Amino acid sequence: MKIVSRKQLVELPAGTVFSYYEPCFFRELNIKDSSPNEDSPDFSCSDLIGAVENDGSEDFTGKCDAMERGESVPVDFESSGREGLFDDSLLYAVYETQDVEKLIQRLKETLSANTPTV
Repeated sequence: MKIVSRKQLVELPAGTVFSYYEPCFFRELNIKDSSPNEDSPDFSCSDLIGAVENDGSEDFTGKCDAMERGESVPVDFESSGREGLFDDSLLYAVYETQDVEKLIQRLKETLSANTPTV
């Protein structure tokens, strides 16, 4: 893993896994889906944490309420949106290939643990 600036992240390819980083604090996990181009000065990304399938803010809130009542709702790891911050002072933790491989392996281990769903 390494820490990069916004300018450096923008230059990395689609498929880059990253977290927002503030000194010694990591936030949500994302996948960079696109880079800025002539049509859009922003990049897009997909959230991997809290990726509740939804049709907008109201639907998202309703599904969060449903989960709080103990209901299950589907997730959507393919949905992408604009990053939209345009803040050159931001830092990002970029997960390198070996880091992503370790994450995948660790997640696979949870499947073999035969953990019951709630």
